[in-house]
This record gives sequence, structure tokens and C-alpha cells, in this order.
Amino acid sequence: MGFFSTLGEIVINFFYLIGTFIIELIKLPERIRAGTIRENIKEIFRKWGEIGSADVSKIKIMKKAKIKNISEDDAPIMVKGTRFHPSEKENTILRLQISAVAFITVSILYSLNLISFIIFALLGVSIIFLISYILHYQVRVMYVEDFNAYRDFFIMYIMVGFLIVLVANNPAFSTSFFFAFFPSLSILIFAVIAVVTVFLIFRVRYYRDYTLGEVIEAGKNTSYVRVDYDIRSNVKPDTYIVENNGFKVKENDIVKLAIEGSLFSARGNQPTKIIEIVSKQR
Repeated sequence: MGFFSTLGEIVINFFYLIGTFIIELIKLPERIRAGTIRENIKEIFRKWGEIGSADVSKIKIMKKAKIKNISEDDAPIMVKGTRFHPSEKENTILRLQISAVAFITVSILYSLNLISFIIFALLGVSIIFLISYILHYQVRVMYVEDFNAYRDFFIMYIMVGFLIVLVANNPAFSTSFFFAFFPSLSILIFAVIAVVTVFLIFRVRYYRDYTLGEVIEAGKNTSYVRVDYDIRSNVKPDTYIVENNGFKVKENDIVKLAIEGSLFSARGNQPTKIIEIVSKQR
């Protein structure tokens, strides 16, 4: 998955640069009115040069904080300190999912010659920019340790959209027997296969059989635990009743939860019991 991680960083940083450049262009008239043209141009170029170093600084800060690598099995999904409301996280992931589906849909429409290349390019760039923006400014902060998993997941679906376009416009495929007689159906079937394949690859690569949650009400034998959306364990955001399993937990403790379900469950897996206290409330 190293290829997708590298590609993901390139895509995100590229559209981050584009977004920053656009913002600076919008502010350019105001900056010119506030001072001399030469000084403002120097200021823009200075900010432009700081963009790359800003990302490097963020990486150094994350390393100093000793954040564990995503490949480690015990990488947590929650960070003490900055807190986000569960609905805020859920809405962020929902926007990403809708954007990914929209990009694949636009790719299919273009492959079926239902929209022009200009419309496809405009919509495609806009959607990719939106996905990159959400990943860079929201998901990176909300899911620090699991950012690579979220990034790779949505970048792979962007690649699926481009792959659909390439296959549909490739003479080797378009002139084959099945494509020649059923072009529209063939593109749709290929899109479904590609989406399912990406889903399976992601599940095999990033799946884990536990999730983390926060105790909101502790009982003698069972407790109410709030769990955020966890893409790796396929757990939906909700409040679950779980077995204490012999652990004495208190309100606001962060606990590791065993889950019940399958690797490819479409409805999501269910947290069942506490298997470890990750962080106790003092």
C-alpha cells in the first residue's frame, strides 16, 4: 500500500498548493490597495515558499509527539486533547463518502459520453480538491493515527474513477466482444468490480478486530461506551452497551473493545466487551 500512501501525499499536497494559490489570488487586489505592488508580490512569493516547509513542520511535530505508525496493530483511534463531537466526525466522513461516490459517478457519465470532457474536468478537479481539503484540514486532525487509512481509502476510489475513464477509452477494451455489444453495461459492471476490489484490498490491508471507545456510564457488569466512526474495524458511530469483562472502569475512561462481526460486514461490526483500559480518567 506504499504506492497509494505516496500517491495520496502527492495529491493532497498538490491541491493544497492550488487552494493556497487561489486564496492568495483572491486577496491580491486588497493587498495591492493596502501597500505597494512590489511589496505585496514579494509577500505572496514568501508565503508560497513557506507552504512546503509548513507541511514538514507538521510532520516533525507529529514525530516529536511519538505518534505510533499506522502499521502497528495497537494504534489507537482517539487522541486526548483536541475533542470533536461525534456528529462532527460522522458528517466529515459522510462528506468524503458522498464526494468519492460523486467522482466515480462523474467518471461513469463521461465514459458513457453523457457529459463532455470540459464538464468532467471541471467537476472532477472540484471534487478532488474538496476531498483533498477535507482530508488535509479535518481528517488529519480528527483521526491523527488513522489518517493514512482514511487517505488511502478515498485516494483509491479516486483512482477507480480515473481507471474507469482509461478503460472506457482504451481501444483494446472498447473493441472487445463484450464491450462492443454492451458498452454501457460493460462500463457499469467494470465500475462495480473495481469498487468492490478496492473495498476488499482496503479491508485486508487495514482491518483490525478491535476498536476504541469512551466510557460515558460505568456499571457493575456492563457499561455504556461511545464509539466514533472507525473505518478500520468497520464500526459505526454510536453508543454501545458492552461487557466490563472484569475491568473496573470509570466515566471518561478510554477502553479497547472486542468486536463481533466479519471482515466484510456491510452493516458494520458490533463492539461486545472491554479487553483493555487504554487510558484511565484521573
